[in-house]
Amino acid sequence: MSKNTSPRSESRWRLVAGPHFLVLLLSLFAVFPCGRTTAADGSEVVILYARQKPESRAVAEHYARARNVPENQWIGLETTTDNAITRAEYIARIQTPVLETLSERGLLTYTNYISPTTNGHLGGPAIRVTRSKVRFLVLCWGLPYRITHDPLQNGELPKEAPAAIKRNDASIDSELTLLPSAGGYRLVAGLDNPFYKHIDRSHFHPTNGIMMVGRLDGPTPEIARGLVDKALSCETNGFAGNAYFDLRNITSGSYRTGDEWLTNAAAACKKVGLSTYVDNNPATFPSTFPMSQIGVYMGWYVGSVDGPFTLPQVEFMPGAIAYHLHSFNGTQPRNPHSQWVGPLLAKGATVTFGSVDEPFLEFTPNTHVFMELLATGGFTIGEAAVSSQPWLSWMNVFYGDPLFVPFQQNLNKQETEQIARRSPTVDWTVLRKVNIFLASPNDPSAIRESVIRHPPTTNSAILSEKVSSMFADANQLKSAILWARRALGNSPSPQQRVRILLNLAEWLDLTSQSTEAVKALREVEELRTDYANFIPFRERQLVLARDASDTTEMNRIKAELKRLREPPPAPAPPTPTPAAPGKP
Repeated sequence: MSKNTSPRSESRWRLVAGPHFLVLLLSLFAVFPCGRTTAADGSEVVILYARQKPESRAVAEHYARARNVPENQWIGLETTTDNAITRAEYIARIQTPVLETLSERGLLTYTNYISPTTNGHLGGPAIRVTRSKVRFLVLCWGLPYRITHDPLQNGELPKEAPAAIKRNDASIDSELTLLPSAGGYRLVAGLDNPFYKHIDRSHFHPTNGIMMVGRLDGPTPEIARGLVDKALSCETNGFAGNAYFDLRNITSGSYRTGDEWLTNAAAACKKVGLSTYVDNNPATFPSTFPMSQIGVYMGWYVGSVDGPFTLPQVEFMPGAIAYHLHSFNGTQPRNPHSQWVGPLLAKGATVTFGSVDEPFLEFTPNTHVFMELLATGGFTIGEAAVSSQPWLSWMNVFYGDPLFVPFQQNLNKQETEQIARRSPTVDWTVLRKVNIFLASPNDPSAIRESVIRHPPTTNSAILSEKVSSMFADANQLKSAILWARRALGNSPSPQQRVRILLNLAEWLDLTSQSTEAVKALREVEELRTDYANFIPFRERQLVLARDASDTTEMNRIKAELKRLREPPPAPAPPTPTPAAPGKP
C-alpha cells in the first residue's frame, strides 16, 4: 500500500514482532535550513487553560507576559478535572469551543462541508480553514491530556490492519494538531503526517491543515511556568551544555530503528559543536555516570526514571532537551517519580516529550529529525515537533514552549553579543566553535594553542577541561594533568568535578604518579557517597592503591569489596508468639 501525502490517507499496516513496538524502518535524510526565516512570536499563539483551575490561568498569564500574547488570544475552557476525557467530551469541551472562539474573535476563518466516507472515515460534518492569524496552541497545566477509546466511533479499516491499532484513543495535543481539519479525517488509528520530515517552515499553517501544539505542564504549576522562563534564558544567553545519548547497541532486528534515530540525533548535536557522549551498552547510564551540565539527553529503554536522573540534583541547563523513549513514558506527566516525563520536568528539563499510551516505535517522534531541525535548521520546538512525528491523531505530547528556538545559527555573532553582555554562557559558545573546528580537517595542536591563548580559558572550568582532554588525545599527559588541575580550581559543577577527577586519576597513574591518583579517587568517593557501593569503582581504587604500594588504602578497599560481595545475611526466623494463658 503506497503512502499518500494527504492527511486523510491510509496508513501502513506492516507489523514487525516485538513486545511493545510496531516497527517500520525509515530512511533518514540530510536537512538544510530553508523556508521561513523570521522567528515566530506571541502574536501567532493561542493559549488554552482550564477555567475552573486558578493555577491553570496563572500559568497562562505568565506565558502571555513572557511571550507577549494578546489577551484576545487566551481561551479558558470548561473541562473535567480528570486527565482523560471521552471523545464526545473532547469535541464538546475543547474542539468546538476553541474553533468557535477563534472564529468569533477573527483569529481564524473556516468553511463547513460534508466529508465523504473514505479510507475508513465514516464521513460527516467537517471544516476547512481558509485564513488564520495564529499557528500555535499552548496548553496550560490543569487541562486533560488524553482522549479515551470509544468503540462506537471505530470506523472501518482494511481487514489487514493490525488489531493493535484499531482504536481511536489519542493525546489531546496530537488531536489538536489536526484542529484545522476537524471532522475531515478518520478517528480510528493514527494518520500519516503530511509534514513528516518537512523542512519548509512556511508550510506549517492552519490553512494547510496543521497547528503546532506545545504544553506547559508537569508535576506542579511552578514547573509549568518555569518552562518558558528557562527557554527565554537559553535564547538570551545561548545554548549551553553537553549532549548525552544512551543507545542499546542494536544493529539488526525489529528495534534497530530506535538506535538508528538516536545515533543520527547524536551526529546532529556533534555537527553544531556540542560535546557529545554516546553510550552503546545495552543497559542505561548508571547512577554513577558523571552526567554534568546536560544540554541534551536522549536514550531508551527503561520503564521509569533511573540512573543519573534519580539523584537529588540533576544538572539540567536552561533550555535542556531531555527524552527517554519508552511506550509509556508520558502516562503520568504530573507525577515527579513515575515514568519519565514527570521526573525529567521535575528535575529541570526545559523540553521533553512522551506518549499517553502505547504508540509503537515507528510512530514515536523521530529523534533524528527533531534534533536535526533544531540544531541545523533553526526551527522552533513546535515546528520540529510537527516535522518529527510520523503519525498524528495519535499518542504523542510535547512539553515546553513551542516558540522556543534553542540554537542560533551564527556562533560568531552569538559570541560577540555574549561578550558585550558579559554572558555566563560565552564559554559554551567558544567550546562549540572549538568542537566544530576539531571535527574539520584542521591541525588539532593549532586549535589547542588558539584556545589556550583565548584570555577567558585560564579561568574557565569548561575550556580548561577541554584543553586537558585535547592534550590527553595528543598523549601529552603532563600537560593534560596541569590543565585538569586548573579546571578543578575554576569551580566546575559537581558532576564535572567528578568527571575531571576520574580522568585525572587515570592520567596520573599512566605517568607513575599513583599516590596522587589514589588521592583523586578518594576525593571522588567523598564527593559521591553512592560510589561506595559501586564495585567497578572500588576495584579501580584497589588497583591504584597497589600501584602506589599504599597498604592502608589496599586493606580499606579490600574490606569494602568484601562487604559488597558477601551475600546479605539470611533473615532471622520469626520469634514464636507466646501462647495465651491457660492454652497449650
